[in-house]
Amino acid sequence: MTDELAEALVALFERLGPYVQTDAQLRAAVTGLGRAITAWTEQLGPPPQVQPPVSEPALPPAPPVVIPSDFSLAKPPAPIVRASTLPDEDDRGITPVELSVIARRCQLKAEAARVMAARKRGHTSPPLPDDLVRRAGGLPDCDLWMLHPGDYVDAPKAWEDLAGAFAVGAEAADLLAVLKELPEGLAERHRERVLYAVAESQAMMWAGLLDVHRRVDNDQVHLFVHVREAARASQIYINRYLKREDRVAADTWPALLSRIAVLKEQLSDARGKARTRDKGLTNLKYKLRKMAEVPANAAAEWPRVLELLDEVVAAGVPASNADVRELLLPVLDTLPEDQEPGPHAERVFQAVNEFLASRPAPLPAAGEEEPSAEVRAVADLLRGREVVLIGGVERAASARAIERAFGLSDLNWISTRPHESVTIFEPAVARGAVAVVLLAIRWASHSYGDVKDYCEKYGKPMVYLTAGYNPNQIAHQILAQVGDRLRALNRAG
Repeated sequence: MTDELAEALVALFERLGPYVQTDAQLRAAVTGLGRAITAWTEQLGPPPQVQPPVSEPALPPAPPVVIPSDFSLAKPPAPIVRASTLPDEDDRGITPVELSVIARRCQLKAEAARVMAARKRGHTSPPLPDDLVRRAGGLPDCDLWMLHPGDYVDAPKAWEDLAGAFAVGAEAADLLAVLKELPEGLAERHRERVLYAVAESQAMMWAGLLDVHRRVDNDQVHLFVHVREAARASQIYINRYLKREDRVAADTWPALLSRIAVLKEQLSDARGKARTRDKGLTNLKYKLRKMAEVPANAAAEWPRVLELLDEVVAAGVPASNADVRELLLPVLDTLPEDQEPGPHAERVFQAVNEFLASRPAPLPAAGEEEPSAEVRAVADLLRGREVVLIGGVERAASARAIERAFGLSDLNWISTRPHESVTIFEPAVARGAVAVVLLAIRWASHSYGDVKDYCEKYGKPMVYLTAGYNPNQIAHQILAQVGDRLRALNRAG
């Protein structure tokens, strides 16, 4: 037996010792191995003298020899070898350290691997920087194993790629930490892409270790456990990178590092938007409640409310958010005519209008309320005629109430959508039976002001509705804007 083989066997048995003491099956397997070696050596000796056969009970077959895949983990490996995940056949006993610790240790290992690459290239290597040693000493279990003697490769490129793989591992740990800090609804949209990127990163670290003839690194193992447990908890199946044979070439680290940087930027933007959204939503709700409590002061609050509506919808709050809608409804009629909503705020108002249109008609009151003098005056002018109402979404209950209040033969309510062409309104305005055109400017794009051209073309009075659809409000606007003209038309016609 050569000295080299003897040293290798001694090192092997030293590593096996703790496992043999705690694992009965492994102990039996080693015993079987010893018997097999004994039988082999006996075959090499002189032929034994022939002895008369003695009948003895047959020995039971030795249990199969099971060699653990890795001797560096604290927990003995399982006795059954199977198609396994990367670090170990049984790593469920490992509690991974915090991701921030993994990231910092990987950064130091990347620096140490670069030192090794420089040494292998024959560069005159100065003493290790004191800060590298000091930083490693300040972290738990930060083993810069590459700086210690070992049977590692001499190829500088392998060490440079390992340094890149550790740099990728550091960024991947940071990326997973950022994901875990996001609100659940936001994290869910990014989780699968992040987990795949982290899984790919630790598979690259594994390949880089093998390239320099290293069998294990605690940060690669811990990052593996982190991504595996995160995938299990979120019930996401990762079909790549979590098995030994599914490696990622370490020399591709620049491309993966770039992809992780893009993902980190996307998560950072998402986190910033989430914070903006939450802060804006809190301020918006506060202002809307304040406006409902003191309606007289509502007009002064609307400019800021419209800004907040734009901000929170742009940051991801649905335009149909129920909480915002319920707070808007009590103050909706206080919106000043001269306030122009931004594009996102306009979507909120559109959603509110659609909600109001979908509500069932209220039950009739026990006693009919006496119509106001203005409603009676408008009814005298419009009874038996048609009216066109342009804007928003038709509300069946409001439409019937308007028809009854003014005695109309028909209310042609034309629902609208933002940026719709005004040409679709011309046929309705042109009808001879139409007495007046109502334009609900709160729910209409400003381009609908061009409807006025059609009204002038066909001689139809046009009324801008600045508030809601209550017959009393509509009657007031009709009389104030076109009352004299309607009276003149009635006298002439």
